[in-house]
Parts: sequence; structure tokens; C-alpha cells
Amino acid sequence: TLTGILIGLAQLNCSELKLKRLFYRHGLLGVDKLLSYAITEWLTDIKKNQLPGILGGVGPMHSLVQLVQGLKDLVWLPIEQYRKDGRIVRGFQRGAASFGTSTAMAALELTNRMVQTIQAAAETAYDMVSPGTLSIEPKKIKRFPHHRLAHQPVDLREGVAKAYSVVKEGITDTAQTIYETAAREHESRGVTGAVGEVLRQIPPAVVKPLIVATEATSNVLGGMRNQIRPDVRQDESQKWRHGED
Repeated sequence: TLTGILIGLAQLNCSELKLKRLFYRHGLLGVDKLLSYAITEWLTDIKKNQLPGILGGVGPMHSLVQLVQGLKDLVWLPIEQYRKDGRIVRGFQRGAASFGTSTAMAALELTNRMVQTIQAAAETAYDMVSPGTLSIEPKKIKRFPHHRLAHQPVDLREGVAKAYSVVKEGITDTAQTIYETAAREHESRGVTGAVGEVLRQIPPAVVKPLIVATEATSNVLGGMRNQIRPDVRQDESQKWRHGED
């Protein structure tokens, strides 16, 4: 279905998809038949000619492809350089540089993906253990995945700065939430109510540092990756710039 196709395309990473030009001389009656014909033709062409390249961008496969490409360059570039002008040392330098960049990028992407998975699980756990009924509404965990992807740190320094800001804000929010809820309960039900409310806030307060730590780590890893490959940040910023609208 069209929904399934769109969901699948949303998971691709650094994959290029080309829709072939369609010709149908006899005409089609109705928009439904037109869409059905176009989707069928495009899917057939993708399965026959473009599937291997697309699968290389699904989930962590892109990182593995980068590793394989780095190993290939490490072996092939010296041979290519030697055939070209006999400068095999230059070929080894190019191969080592390509291998180092590919390996670093793959490691950073895999680690960042794992950190983001842990963060998503921690956010779900936070929602589950947070008190359901409060006299004062607690601060919500901010989830703006498209905003994060469209506004990534430019380099390692900015990543560290954003990580520090995330940690500072997380600690402040947790302390303020506990204080405000305890103060409100103390006004309405006395010391017993305040103590009870503090105890109710302990489970989410335990989970919150994990969310803060994973988000801060993701900022640092993103800054390292974007410093190595600035073009990746530009591509993702353009890809997700409409997600925050």
C-alpha cells in the first residue's frame, strides 16, 4: 500500500530512489486507476533494478556498507594508484584515509542509533512510571525527532555545548518538578501530602537521568560525525527541515 511504502522510505538512510518515466498510450479512466498503475510500475522497476541499493540504506545496513566500502578502498585504491602512475605509497595513503573515515562514520552511526533506541525506551518507561494524577502538571519530556535531525550540532564543540545544556536543563527540570509538586501538596494536605508526593516522584526522577544522558551522548556523537562529514549534516537538515512545521 501507499502508506507502507511511505513508512518504508522514511527508514532509508543515504539511499537514492529514481522513479522511471511512465508512458501509457491508451489512457486510464479515473485517478484511482492512474495511481494504481503508477505505483505498480514503479514498484516493479524498483524491485528489478534498484532494490540492492535501497536495502543498503535500511537501518544499520548503511553503516555496514560503509565498513565494506572502507575495506574495499583500503585494498583497491593502492592498486588503482599503482596502475595509474606507479605511486603505490600515495595509494596506500588514500586507502588508509578512506578506510579511517568510513570506519569512524560507521562506528558513530551505529553507536548513535543504539543510544537513540535506549533513549526512546527510557522515554516510554518515564511515561509509564510518572504519576497519573497530579495537582500540578509535571514538565513533559520533549520529543521533537524531526527538530533534532534538522538542527544538529555543526561540530564536536557545539555537540559538547548542547550536551551540557541538555544535562543542565534536565537537572533543573527534575528538581523544579519535585519542589513544585511537594510545595503544592504541602499547602493542601500538609507534611504527609508533601512526603507522599516526593515518594511518587522518585520513579520518574530515577529514569530521567538516563534520558538526559542518552540525549547528551547523542549530541556529542552527532557533533563528532558532522565534524568528520559536514555534508551528512547538510543532507539531513534539508531532509527534515519541513518536519518541524
